[in-house]
Amino acid sequence: MEVPRIRVENIDDICVLICHLIYSLGCPLSKNQLIEITSLEDAVNYFGLMKALDKAKGHLLKAVVTDNETVYSNTEFGVKAARELGSNVPLSVRDKMFKEAIRVYTRDAMKKKGSMIAVRYIENSDKTCTIGVRIMDEETTKQKYFLEITAENSEKADHIKNKIKTAPKDFVKYLDDYFNE
Repeated sequence: MEVPRIRVENIDDICVLICHLIYSLGCPLSKNQLIEITSLEDAVNYFGLMKALDKAKGHLLKAVVTDNETVYSNTEFGVKAARELGSNVPLSVRDKMFKEAIRVYTRDAMKKKGSMIAVRYIENSDKTCTIGVRIMDEETTKQKYFLEITAENSEKADHIKNKIKTAPKDFVKYLDDYFNE
């Protein structure tokens, strides 16, 4: 039996979802990134997303053009909407969109910085943290590993993130050794 997909169609709910994604990720997202993230499993219609971005711009979202690309960040009201209304968006949609946001953001950040490893995390409602780690193969520049790690709190998540970022080659070697035995 196929599980029905949940679509977010209400423009106000899409505005809240956008604010929630930006707030949860802790960094701005471009229009193209938002299109890619919200189109996962057709959760948000493209035209609904465009209407929501227009509606939210200036009040919930700040839009800045950087390198010919529009990038959105939350205003003070956007942060408030994410905190207070984020739970109005179905949990399954929030979780899927956040995982996709980590994937898209880390991929794009790595391209810009020429890095082979990217680490981001979000604090969940129960105070645990979900950490996304993307590792690219240095030779092929294709994704080698994508890990999702759950930490008990933000202090532990910071510790894990810093440890990976401090010695990324050691971390990759550990994974290679572990998986290639």
